[in-house]
Amino acid sequence: MASTNSTLHPNLSVSGAREAIDFYVRALGAEVVSVIESGGIVVHSDLRLGGSTFTVAEPFPEMGSTAPDPEQPVPASFTLEVADCDAAFARAVEAGARAVSEPTDEFHGGRIAQLRDPFGHRWFLNQHLEDVAPEELQRRVDAWTAAQAPA
Repeated sequence: MASTNSTLHPNLSVSGAREAIDFYVRALGAEVVSVIESGGIVVHSDLRLGGSTFTVAEPFPEMGSTAPDPEQPVPASFTLEVADCDAAFARAVEAGARAVSEPTDEFHGGRIAQLRDPFGHRWFLNQHLEDVAPEELQRRVDAWTAAQAPA
């Protein structure tokens, strides 16, 4: 296994790891660091996105690793910081991601979009637009929450 120098290194289980690796390269601009196979099955790979790394491998239920169902909700998501949310969103959708929400300027100071990759994982693309002080963020959250409440 390659040294990643990444403090947090998520492990993504996917059905079709080789295809997923290719997708993450095309859709998100990931760089392949290493791929380890056994019997034609990807058992470990390291990919780099900016200063972070993550692993993609086939599921191993006997070791507690299962792939998400692309049609069902997932308990976790990934946020990728991007320079241009609209361009990153278009690239990912062109590569086969499913758009969940279009790029939108949000109260937290970012332009954000949500995607589901073809393998079931949920991704947010976030473009930093402005620094928001904690007090201002709380004010904006309160206003947003009030606007969401049923009339």
